[in-house]
Order: sequence, then structure tokens, then C-alpha cells
Amino acid sequence: MRRTFEEDLERAVAYHGHLCGGQVIGTRMARLALAHFGIEAGEDYRDLVVMVEADRCLADAMVSVAGCGVGRRRLKLYDYGKMAATFYDIATGRAVRVCSINEARPEEGEDLVAFYQAIPDDRMFAVKAVEVDLGPFDLPGKPLRRVRCEACGETVMDGRDKEVAGRTLCKVCAGEPAYYREVEL
Repeated sequence: MRRTFEEDLERAVAYHGHLCGGQVIGTRMARLALAHFGIEAGEDYRDLVVMVEADRCLADAMVSVAGCGVGRRRLKLYDYGKMAATFYDIATGRAVRVCSINEARPEEGEDLVAFYQAIPDDRMFAVKAVEVDLGPFDLPGKPLRRVRCEACGETVMDGRDKEVAGRTLCKVCAGEPAYYREVEL
């Protein structure tokens, strides 16, 4: 790998804003997966997509170490509340899911880096080969399709629209719950 663990952790901490267990675990997890695929530096390899399973610190480590971000469609969030991520190599079609299996936590004031670095990979992580079904609308690159919702008028990209009674609608106008509620400005 191009960088040392310490250099990758420094990048992760700088991106995240502070040192925490999630940064140490996430840095190790990302490096383990990159090594599995023989990737020297994630930011240079454009065919890696990471599906992270928690909207916590771990996701920031994936951005900084694996070089995968939401804006380039190379980071997907499936919030299962798990310290786990799947790494999918588009070029080979291979994927591995890496999850933290370690239950130990450092004592208050203990050195986080030293604590987590002392745990061997096979006791820290479970690594399994998996299959991933990402369609063309889920892959990195420019939007393949743009349509306008016939109810609200907003643009919907990459097959996220619904056909309802012959009308093209966004998911919210089609009746799926929204994460927001409109209020007066």
C-alpha cells in the first residue's frame, strides 16, 4: 500500500474531525479490503464502490482511506447500524463484506490506536466474499436518465422515479414516506 496505517489514520482523523474508535476500526477495515483487491491507494482506483452499513464514524474513514465518496457514487449508505462495509470492485465483479466482530472496548483514557492495533485482523474482522447487485443506475458516472416528476415538477435521476397510473412521479409523490415535512418559510 502507498501509505502506512498511521498516514491513513491521520487522513481519516483530519476528515472526520477527531480521533475515535470508529476512525481506527474504519481505517483498518478499509486497508484490509484495499489489500484484498491489491489496490495501492483507493483515491486512484475508480472501480471501487463501498457500501457502508452505519451513518457513523466508519463512513468517514471509508471516504478518506478508500477514496470513495457519495458525490462520485462510490459510497452507498445502507444504515443497518453495523460496523460493516462491503467493497465491490466493478472491474472484476468481486466483492467482500468486512464487519467488525470485536466486542472489546478500551478503558477510559486508554490509547485507542494502541488498543485496536493490538487486536489481530482475524479477531477484529470477519471477511466474507459476497455478491452485489448494482444496476447501471447505481454505478459511478454521469446520470443515465433524468425525468421530471409530473406532480411536483422536480427532476428525478437514474431510475428513482415511479410509474403510477401512467404518470411519472418521484418516490414521494408516488406515496413513499419522505424524510421531511413541508412547513411555512
